[in-house]
Amino acid sequence: MSSKPVTINPPGHPPIVPTYSHISTVPVNASSKLISFAGQVGYDPVSKSIPQGLPAQVTLALENLSKCLETVGAEKADIVQVRHYVVGMSKLNQEDKEKRGKIYGEWIGDSKPPSTLIGVESLAAPELLYEIEVVAVVNG
Repeated sequence: MSSKPVTINPPGHPPIVPTYSHISTVPVNASSKLISFAGQVGYDPVSKSIPQGLPAQVTLALENLSKCLETVGAEKADIVQVRHYVVGMSKLNQEDKEKRGKIYGEWIGDSKPPSTLIGVESLAAPELLYEIEVVAVVNG
C-alpha cells in the first residue's frame, strides 16, 4: 500500500488552471483513505462562466463538490470537515445569508459535519463570492 497522495480531477470538471487538482486522496490504513477536496466554487466548466449572486454560486459550487465526491466513491456522510468562504460576509443582506444556509442545509441533509463559515475579502477571481472546501474519510 503506497502512502503517497494521488491527485484526481473528475471527468467533465477540469481544473481552472493546469497546476490545480480538485481532489487528493491518501491511504491512512489498509481500509481507509483521507480525501481532501480543493475549494469548489460557482464556476461552470462547460460554459466557462460564473453566475451572478451568492445563492446561484453556492448551488453550483455544491454541484461541483458532488461531482468530486462521486468521483472517489465518497458520500456526504463521509465528510469530516467543512469550510465555507464568503466574500464580504459582514456586508451581505440577510436574505442572501439565509439562502446560503438553506441551500447548504438541503444539500448536506442529515449529515452534520463540523463546519466553519469564514468571511474573506476576495477569492481567486473577482466575480467569485463563495467557495467550499471539505475533507472526508472513506472506508473500503
